[in-house]
Amino acid sequence: MINYVDRMADALVDVLKYSNQDVEWVKPDDMKPNEGVEAEWFYPAIESAEYSEITAILQYTQQEAVFEDEIGELMLGIALVEMKHYAHVRDAIVALGGTLPKPYNSKNVNIGGTVVEALTLAAHSEVATIQFYKSVKAHITASTDTADIARKLLTKLIADESLHLKMLTQQLKKEVGDDKKYDEIMKKMVEDNK
Repeated sequence: MINYVDRMADALVDVLKYSNQDVEWVKPDDMKPNEGVEAEWFYPAIESAEYSEITAILQYTQQEAVFEDEIGELMLGIALVEMKHYAHVRDAIVALGGTLPKPYNSKNVNIGGTVVEALTLAAHSEVATIQFYKSVKAHITASTDTADIARKLLTKLIADESLHLKMLTQQLKKEVGDDKKYDEIMKKMVEDNK
């Protein structure tokens, strides 16, 4: 049965400026177990990790509500793309024969007390997410259709997360207003993510 609501949501997210239009989505449903990609490699992306998609969705929607006037549109736009990320990672896990982890623990959802803190936390999470997806991609050495799909999926996820990081740091620089202070924030973020 065709899920028209899902298709409509996908089409909407795909045209938003918060999704990298240069890299296309692949269908994770075509992945198969035992073809060089383990479902478990993707589990942290939907569990309670600091860099999980569900953590990002909750963090960004809460930041949108708290800081609506300053950064609401940016945070909600990114959250919508993160929802699509979650759905694709979830579908990949299921296609690979994995099970969806439960329950979710929101201990890593941090919204910050100011706009600068919120943007810094969000950017920090994006850096961690990019590093995670790159590490999963490095695990994939097989030459199978499933491995190719997984690499393409990870390429798309990394491209979107990189766009989010760029948008967040641009807004952060604008909000900080002081190049020296901004550089200090960015330096600490890089050090924290080593």
